[in-house]
Amino acid sequence: MYSFYEYLAFFVIYAFLGWCAEVVFNTISTGHFVNRGFLKGPVCPIYGFGMVIVVLCLTPLEENGALLFLGSMVLTSVLEGVTGYILKKVFHTSWWDYSDQPFNLGGYICLRFSILWGLGCVLVMDLIHPPIVRFVRWIPLLAGEIVIGVCLFCFACDFYVTVANILRLNRRLKRLDEVSGLMFQLSEEIGGGLAQSALKLAQTGERVKESSAQWKEQAQQKREELRGRLESKGEALIQDAEQRKQALFDSLEQKKARLAQLSQEYERIMQEKMPVRLLKAFPNAKSERYDEMLSRVRERIAAKKGEGKSR
Repeated sequence: MYSFYEYLAFFVIYAFLGWCAEVVFNTISTGHFVNRGFLKGPVCPIYGFGMVIVVLCLTPLEENGALLFLGSMVLTSVLEGVTGYILKKVFHTSWWDYSDQPFNLGGYICLRFSILWGLGCVLVMDLIHPPIVRFVRWIPLLAGEIVIGVCLFCFACDFYVTVANILRLNRRLKRLDEVSGLMFQLSEEIGGGLAQSALKLAQTGERVKESSAQWKEQAQQKREELRGRLESKGEALIQDAEQRKQALFDSLEQKKARLAQLSQEYERIMQEKMPVRLLKAFPNAKSERYDEMLSRVRERIAAKKGEGKSR
């Protein structure tokens, strides 16, 4: 059995080694460096937790490769699934999605990676864990406690900053979604207003034409008697049409001004600093509520990156 201090040391070491493995895997897959992991620092805590759980629960089975593999596969899959579920419920975002993989469960876990986790844990327990145990026990206790304390403090600070950035991103996505919805609504109202104005003007023109025809017909009968009355009626129709046109014009101008304000606010939010590293680390992350806005933010970041390269 291991002491509490040793389990903390294992957590720190495997969190770092897990980050290294993620970087190597993604560099080979994408052809460029990506700072993987939920935190900014060179750590992936889920690997630390995963190996601590495996070491804690499966050390008695390390001589039995089959049971060690099955136990590791189950434990790491449960950890990954629970972590993904909690992150989605807390931040309303799926940070990884295995929905395109066969035999997946809710997109949180899939058979392919579960098997890889099981094989990886067997490899680590057989080849990597024994020298790590010797290394941890070789370090003087006081020095080890200081190093682990500093590392855990840095983890906590990093976690706080990361969570703050995610919450800030969610607030921005929410406001972008609201502004985009208002812009669409105003665009619809402006378009509808223009169509309504055109119809009303056309109807008024028809009414004036009809009245003009009536005037001519009646004027032939009683020219002098009806001239004043018909002329005042025509003037009233024209004046009413002008008033309605002006009212619609004023309303449209106000909506255009509001639309311009919303466009400026939309651009201002887009120009604000976004958690670029986190979005790069999880390129398949999907927002439960504002996925369209998240896609637009990614497109804007990619466009800025392209502009920077062209310069």
